[in-house]
Amino acid sequence: MKKLKIGITTLGADGGKSGISRYVMAMVAEYSRMQREGLDVEFQVVCHADEAEIFVPAGLHLETILVSNDLKAASRNLLWHQSTLPLLAAKNRWDALFLPAGNRRLPWSSPCPTVGTVFDFSIKHVPGKYDRAHHTYITKVLPALARRLTRVVTLSECSKSDIVRYAQVPAERIHVIPAGADSRFRPLSRSVCMPVIQRYVAGKPYLLYVSRIEHPGKNHVRLIEAFTRFKAETQLPHQLLLAGSDWNGAEVVHQAAEASPFAKEIHFTGFLPDVDLPPLYAGADAVIFPSLWEGFGLPVLEAMQAGIPVACSNVASLPEVAGDTALLFDPLDSNAIACSMIQLMEDPARREALAQAGRERSLGFSWRRSAEETLAVLRTVAERRK
Repeated sequence: MKKLKIGITTLGADGGKSGISRYVMAMVAEYSRMQREGLDVEFQVVCHADEAEIFVPAGLHLETILVSNDLKAASRNLLWHQSTLPLLAAKNRWDALFLPAGNRRLPWSSPCPTVGTVFDFSIKHVPGKYDRAHHTYITKVLPALARRLTRVVTLSECSKSDIVRYAQVPAERIHVIPAGADSRFRPLSRSVCMPVIQRYVAGKPYLLYVSRIEHPGKNHVRLIEAFTRFKAETQLPHQLLLAGSDWNGAEVVHQAAEASPFAKEIHFTGFLPDVDLPPLYAGADAVIFPSLWEGFGLPVLEAMQAGIPVACSNVASLPEVAGDTALLFDPLDSNAIACSMIQLMEDPARREALAQAGRERSLGFSWRRSAEETLAVLRTVAERRK
């Protein structure tokens, strides 16, 4: 029996620097494992020449199709998806095309069925999140392209509702398939974590927020306000560690940190080497996630899997991920954020109970499940074509 042939494009996935990148890398890695286990599917992965090692490292043994780094410019990349990608699909006789960075790049047409992952329409909920060009693309262009997909995958019921509302994709064409968390995220001993903790916060106890430094969407300024109140009221030695690269509006966040009376206890990691992330999760006393809107909220799940208590926003998809295993707060209220931080740090029994419940809940999520359910969608559209 002829193997199913599926193309996967990683273009638009930020070169490993965002949550979308981590989703793409995890899905590609799972498909490599499944292929090695004898899966009756052949995958071809399209990526920029200088990103091949990011998305398809040597150990994955997947066939790659490299495209010029010159295509990274948004306008050229969009044009490539409309002109060259369909030709590539026809040349390689793909039975289906998977576009895991669907929020960023989608084709208008394709000679084979298409399945794209659309993460969210957060721009509809967070004014000022993007510049005018990005705003126009997401509000005007993306909905039209999403409607052209054979099937849409998204990671939460919240995002599905937004895709129906803002992109007008029929609900029956949308599949909710939650993300997973890498097995690297697990409880670790203090001695294992300490070399990394020493490097970032001089070995002191800390509260962690994993997110690119983006204002206003990631809500760092209110978190800094909350941390200032937390420090003033508790006198605890905890540091605030903000783990992520600078993004749009990062200067506003840095200014807010510098203005805090506890500025010396607020730390920025900058771009974080992937190897440092598991010990930073496992070594934290708590993870605080105050984002204004998320299509899934991968760091919440990663913290839960690492056995760390979580306090997070009570909006968008985050309650779907955390369930009743996290403290939920209004992200627009810095006092509510501070109260959650104080509750976690002053009630060790509750902190331990949340950590244990979160760890147990996290076991219901996995990248293998995500990959298998997405592959089932790809099989369905490919077989209907025949």
